[in-house]
Amino acid sequence: MWLLSIARFWTLTRFLLVAALAGSTVACGHHRPEGPGSPPDLLEDGWQVSSLEAEGMAPEPLAELERRIEAKEYRAPDALLIARHGKLVYERYWNGFHRDKPHDLRSATKSITSLLVGAALAQQMLPGTDTRVLPLLQRYAPFRNAEERKEHITVRDLLEMRSGLACNDWEPDSPGQEERMYDSRDWVKFILDLPMAEAPGQSTVYCTGGVVVLGALVEDAAGVTFPEFSRRALFEPLGITHFEWQAADGGRTDTGGHLRLRPRDFAKIGQLVLDGGRWQGRQLIPEAWIRESTVSSRTLGDSRYGYLWWVNTFGVGGTPVETFFARGNGGQYAFVFPSLGLTALFTGSFYNEAESALAVELVGRFVLVSALRAEGPKP
Repeated sequence: MWLLSIARFWTLTRFLLVAALAGSTVACGHHRPEGPGSPPDLLEDGWQVSSLEAEGMAPEPLAELERRIEAKEYRAPDALLIARHGKLVYERYWNGFHRDKPHDLRSATKSITSLLVGAALAQQMLPGTDTRVLPLLQRYAPFRNAEERKEHITVRDLLEMRSGLACNDWEPDSPGQEERMYDSRDWVKFILDLPMAEAPGQSTVYCTGGVVVLGALVEDAAGVTFPEFSRRALFEPLGITHFEWQAADGGRTDTGGHLRLRPRDFAKIGQLVLDGGRWQGRQLIPEAWIRESTVSSRTLGDSRYGYLWWVNTFGVGGTPVETFFARGNGGQYAFVFPSLGLTALFTGSFYNEAESALAVELVGRFVLVSALRAEGPKP
């Protein structure tokens, strides 16, 4: 449980290199209301807006957060957006960022890929999560390091980071470590040719390459590029008109990272998941898929891990608050708090720094305290 013991989180989180906070120059972007109690701007982007107080949130903790950022007691994230009860209630930008500037989501992209796998399954493009992977990717045959265990890798194994392949991004010497994949000519072929470290389903090991393979499966099943499938199945229905996927060597898409979205659009992903796969009353992703993706007893690093979604618990003033979230290096987070009807979106540029996990502290000390209207621990 995250009982606001952030030091433990930093120790466990493999994104981090150091644990010391440093000051930074803070520059607020445009579109900034006068105070945390003011509603965000109402735009023609599908978001309803409201004030913090109208949606049962106290503005004082967020005013205190802004003060402490201004005083350089905290380094500023690039963006913080909060939605409650389906309405955007808080929107701030720092460091020269603004609402119209797309942000690199890094590995938070993986959680969006999970939604699109669910969409492909719902449209019966893929037979099911127990479908074996290699027969669907015969264009890459013959596979190096062929053996029976590799033949048993399923779609579910890739979603859960349990493929058994010798691929561990958190171990520099791992044969499938992501930097080695990036240096290869064909990312999907590189991953499928890896040796097996163990049987599929045996343990959970963080492997970006497996998510790139999932993207290739969806792309082949849909018969269109992954960016086009994402547009049809998810982004267009969400009213997201600006998105940028990065190409993967070998003619595929980097579905494991580096998707660029504008912050308001990234926040829509959190709201979609909070609402069980619905947006403005339209079911885009099956509710059962959302539920299956965000419930897990399997651990990966500091948290539990579902279908490319992280799961954990905050403790605020003695109150446990369950969350599932997308997370990416540098401070990209989309937190979903079902019991509070709340989502909180962070973007940041703290790549490979301790502050990559700063959002965990800020959401626990300020956002949840605001939502719970409780004294809680002193910020």
